[in-house]
Amino acid sequence: MKHWKRAITTIAVLLFLLLMGSLFVIEEGQKGLVLVMGKLKTDTQGLAKTYGPGLHVKLPFISSVKKFDTRLHGFTSGEFSTLTSKQTSVVVEYYVKWRISNLPLYYQRTSGIEERAESLMEQKINDELRAQLGKHTSGDFISTARPQILDAVLKNTQRALSDDYGVEILDVQIQSVKLPARVLASVFSRMAAERKQFANNKRAEGLKVSESIRAAADQQVVIIKAQALQEAATLKAQGEQKAAKLYADTYGKDAKFYNFYRSLLAYRASFKDKEDVLVISPQGQFFDYFHSADDKA
Repeated sequence: MKHWKRAITTIAVLLFLLLMGSLFVIEEGQKGLVLVMGKLKTDTQGLAKTYGPGLHVKLPFISSVKKFDTRLHGFTSGEFSTLTSKQTSVVVEYYVKWRISNLPLYYQRTSGIEERAESLMEQKINDELRAQLGKHTSGDFISTARPQILDAVLKNTQRALSDDYGVEILDVQIQSVKLPARVLASVFSRMAAERKQFANNKRAEGLKVSESIRAAADQQVVIIKAQALQEAATLKAQGEQKAAKLYADTYGKDAKFYNFYRSLLAYRASFKDKEDVLVISPQGQFFDYFHSADDKA
């Protein structure tokens, strides 16, 4: 009986080990390859089979699993020296973002070693940077042409690195550029002159716009004043017309009272201040109502 229990226990342990050796897990952000007797396992079409996140089965003992992080990677290059179009020495350091795009090809070309893959990428990017910098001056690279140079480097290396090593380059950015002191001073002087010219152009454009706005405002002022004067003249004419009509209507109703009222207005306008003196003949028409008042008294 004891032998049977021992045999069952042994079989159970072997089955457990067999099961554990047949299962493997690929986590999120990873992909895996299965090697059978050291060779990549292929699918029905003869292509290397890639395993995504989840639980998978393999042949125990004769198979092994290689897991790879397929998320975004990055590395900083070492400093390397190159020459510009004017044979100026430039020392450049850059940063690269990349990820695995073709896992079987990546494993075959780099043995799955990340440092080796980054070294191969760096060699390719260095060659392309040298080619691009050889078409430009150091001043162009520092000030205006850097985006175009980096775009060309990225475009020209993406296809080659994808086809050759199964990696995708997502971005290349310069971290530092070192120039000889003499060249650096010349570049900064040129940049300052370009910025000054740019500022002067913007200032001239601003003055032109401000003069245009001021001229338009002055024109509006003239138009508004003219319209106001015209409207005032119209209103004044309408008022005088109404006043004349009222005078005419009043005169038609009582001419004597109208003349008396107009004379009173004239007296008030002539003698409104104590210092006012009027030297005219007292027999004039102006004093008709003064004499009438004296007669009645």
